[in-house]
Amino acid sequence: MNQSNPHNYQIPLYEIPEGLRVYAIGDVHGYLDLLRAMHDVISKDLLQDAPEAAHIVYLGDYVDRGPDSRGVIECLMERRDRGDGIEKTFIRGNHEDGMFQFMRDPLNAAWLKWGGIETLASYGIYPDRPDAITAGERERLSEALRQAMPEAHIAFLQSCVSAKVIGDYLFAHAGMDPLKPLDAQSHADFSRTRQPFLSWHKEPDYTPLEKRVVHGHTISIEPTERPHRVGVDTGAYEHGVLTAGVFEGGSVRFLQVGSG
Repeated sequence: MNQSNPHNYQIPLYEIPEGLRVYAIGDVHGYLDLLRAMHDVISKDLLQDAPEAAHIVYLGDYVDRGPDSRGVIECLMERRDRGDGIEKTFIRGNHEDGMFQFMRDPLNAAWLKWGGIETLASYGIYPDRPDAITAGERERLSEALRQAMPEAHIAFLQSCVSAKVIGDYLFAHAGMDPLKPLDAQSHADFSRTRQPFLSWHKEPDYTPLEKRVVHGHTISIEPTERPHRVGVDTGAYEHGVLTAGVFEGGSVRFLQVGSG
């Protein structure tokens, strides 16, 4: 018995469909330079050993905390429209949700504390006093963001999905509720979950999940592999490292860019 399999259960074999390689990119958080560097690394990886088909999954939290949320959104839209033969899936994270909530209801949204100030700045919007934002100022900032954000940016983020199933893998921003079947999961389950999902393999009533989950949302210094999940958020804004998991057949490996 070992730490990764404390109950000595049978670990299912999770696989990606034959001939397909999937790249799952963790939380970008406004770091356009890291996103561009990751695209370059993926391009090199494809050139060195080309699969029959490739699919890039972006795991959400494109905005907040970093210096160029606007640039990240524009880069993702350009990639979506590139027509390079690579399928792409864009997942919506809790930070995108928080931004939309702030645009709808600024007095009841915590988004400014999540790094929303940096996102506002990327659209040329600045609070008068960042250390003391009044209710009236929150309403002003919300209206300014609604006016400054291009409709194409809003439409792109609203089009992002909650999760994507590929073979035996589920790709979601945060995870899923292991106590509910896959078809009963909500967007909140996919975009905000932490426990008991993160430590599910250690739970006394553990049962293998229908799909192995690939997610961001929870930062770890190194990519995390557990029997039921693979975490690829290595803290672009906290540690300066952006990670992509690479899934092919039954194998998992990682690509990283930044100052690790």
